[in-house]
Amino acid sequence: MFKKPLSFFLLLPLLFSLLIPSGVKNASASLGIKSPSKVLLDFTTERITKNFEDILTEHEIIKIITKKGIKKYSTLNFPYSKKNQKLKIYYIKIIKPDGSITRINTPGMKTVTAPFNPEAPIFSNQLLKTVTLPGLSKGSILDYKYRVTTLKPYMKNNFFTEDYFGGMSPVYKSVYKLIIPNGVYYRYRQYKLDIKPLIAVGEKNTTITWTVWQRGRLTKERLGPGESIIVPHVMVSSVKSWNDVAAWYQSLTKNQIKPGKNLSVFIKTLIKSKKTELQKIRAIYNFVSKKIRYVGYEFGIEGYKPSNVNTIFKNRFGDCKDHATLFSSMLGQIGVKSYPVFIPTTEIQDMDPGLPTPFTFDHQITAIRLKNGKLTFADTTSNVTSFGDLPPMDQGRNVLIIINGRGVTAKTPVFPPSKNFVSYVEHASLDGYGNISSSSVVSYTGAFDMYERYLYYFTSKRKKTLSVLKKVHEITPYGKLNSFSFENGDSLSKPFILNYSFSAKNYAGMGRGRVIIRIPLAAKTELSKITAPAQRKYSLRFGYNFSMKNTVYLTIPSNYVVVYSPGDVKIRNRMGNFSSSVTLKGNTIIFRSSLSARGYKISPEDYHKARRLFNAAIKSISNQVVACKIK
Repeated sequence: MFKKPLSFFLLLPLLFSLLIPSGVKNASASLGIKSPSKVLLDFTTERITKNFEDILTEHEIIKIITKKGIKKYSTLNFPYSKKNQKLKIYYIKIIKPDGSITRINTPGMKTVTAPFNPEAPIFSNQLLKTVTLPGLSKGSILDYKYRVTTLKPYMKNNFFTEDYFGGMSPVYKSVYKLIIPNGVYYRYRQYKLDIKPLIAVGEKNTTITWTVWQRGRLTKERLGPGESIIVPHVMVSSVKSWNDVAAWYQSLTKNQIKPGKNLSVFIKTLIKSKKTELQKIRAIYNFVSKKIRYVGYEFGIEGYKPSNVNTIFKNRFGDCKDHATLFSSMLGQIGVKSYPVFIPTTEIQDMDPGLPTPFTFDHQITAIRLKNGKLTFADTTSNVTSFGDLPPMDQGRNVLIIINGRGVTAKTPVFPPSKNFVSYVEHASLDGYGNISSSSVVSYTGAFDMYERYLYYFTSKRKKTLSVLKKVHEITPYGKLNSFSFENGDSLSKPFILNYSFSAKNYAGMGRGRVIIRIPLAAKTELSKITAPAQRKYSLRFGYNFSMKNTVYLTIPSNYVVVYSPGDVKIRNRMGNFSSSVTLKGNTIIFRSSLSARGYKISPEDYHKARRLFNAAIKSISNQVVACKIK
């Protein structure tokens, strides 16, 4: 169902100066790391009835191996929709290492509402049957079976579904059996799966069965694809064309998009002082982005159907499809054509243009037809993204655009490195005792701008201070933050700017008339960790192309002369380019560096080129200058 993906918030820490959170460490059987659990049997049977009821039966047998496995399975949750689904739990039992069996009282299980995420508030009618498992231990085998029946299809006379074969844990046997009435059209696509299904045509039904045997443990890589992409899976759909999806969605929105009197009057007031079409579009975009609070609704068909635009405007909140619908309605009032766009964000499998199904999307944005005839994509759910830009999770994705009731497949742009840019200008001075004082101006655009603006909006003053102090400590752990300020924090049309100053004692190593000075730039330690492995199995994804420019003016005492400075560095390959230089002007050392990288998605084959590029940048930034005292 369409909602603002949590991936938007999860990606934010990736955006500033390549400072990537520790994430999931590389692991493999060759390193001697045990899997927390092993799937002995993963058996899924899904039956589609002639009236398109969907009856899904799951049987899982899992062996617990480590403490992490105990923690993972200490609580079982069975989700279902109160309005459109029925849940039946056949049994849950634990087979101890000594052969004894503990049977869980399934009728006594608690029913609770689905948990609420404060970062992406999503309300639903989803319930959870939940139970805590007593006595789960290493070597135990967990065996459970349940059934979920979906009573009514979201898209009339159609079904669409998917199945994942066993998750990340090693799997002995995983089976997906799909039973479809004869005569019902279907097509399927397989991902990370190189087996052919067994297709048996009976008197009334066709049964399609996929079986995976003895699949090893799957592991993630830093900044690699997520679990939903790594794990082998299959998608099946009875939808014949994207036009069918478009017609279905248009039928859901036809009575939702017409603005009432209050909204129409507000639009006229909002754009009254704007001269050009672009200024008017930007004013509407900024209003929807900043003033309509994101709140998700996942109530059955309401997970697909947007609210009425007048209700959204009145309440000042809505989810992604509400945002897109209100934005499009307001644009229509100024004569600008726009269209809903269904998009799978980067945390999930990209849309397969050959498999029509609304099931492949988790987000909705807007396409705008400008006067030059070109389409521009906009995502108003991100209140830190300027018009004309897109959050990294929206870039480079196959999408479905609903244009006049027809479904048109397209691809969102991946912006060039110049779009995601950091400019760092520092003026620093060193005294005769090796103490340094510095002031810097840092300007951000694109993905970097989004992250800094997010911190500005949503973090406390204390956390802002700690964030800037962290930048200082990446230059020197002994640095004292003297002052900082922000510019354009509330603007979506001007670059975000950070000003800060710091000082540190004994920054330079001085002795016997000689001083050793490291260029006062933040050490890219996280970038070193990312490029530490000699090779990768999966693509390396920063999620955006990026560029950085550093200019440092470092003044040394007048009675010192530079006797050594590093030479110029220039590297260029298909992954980008890097250059650096050190020049002297009187007693001022001027360091300049420029990095431009195609970091959106780096294939395993190109990884060594990116590694060479990034390592050259790290080494250059860590270079030292040597000066001697004049006698």
